[in-house]
Amino acid sequence: MTNEIIEKAQILADAIARSPELAELHSKEDAMTADESAQKLIAELQKAQERFMEMQQNNQELSEEDKKAVDEIESRVEANPAISDYMKAQDEFTQMLDSVNAILAGAIANSSDSCSCGDGGCSSSGCGGCSCG
Repeated sequence: MTNEIIEKAQILADAIARSPELAELHSKEDAMTADESAQKLIAELQKAQERFMEMQQNNQELSEEDKKAVDEIESRVEANPAISDYMKAQDEFTQMLDSVNAILAGAIANSSDSCSCGDGGCSSSGCGGCSCG
């Protein structure tokens, strides 16, 4: 039985690797990486976040000016089309993975209910409480 599970996991992994969601994520990541203004914004945000974390570790509070500066950087990051497109693609890929995880978790949680979920949702015999599809 373990070999069957491993084989099916490999099939699932291959399907995810070929998914349009992952292809879109890679495409948007490449575009964001190639966008010099996006890279500068990301570096600026990372620097601000590092400073913020350092201040927290030293039990220092951010001034209102510091908070406004971080908010302004975050707004510029979110407004950058390359970053925004990447974040959207990342959200869509994450949603797909969450759906896969929900199906697996539902099947595991309800394994005694003999739930049979496929591409079209639950089988005609019902799911007995399975949270699939």
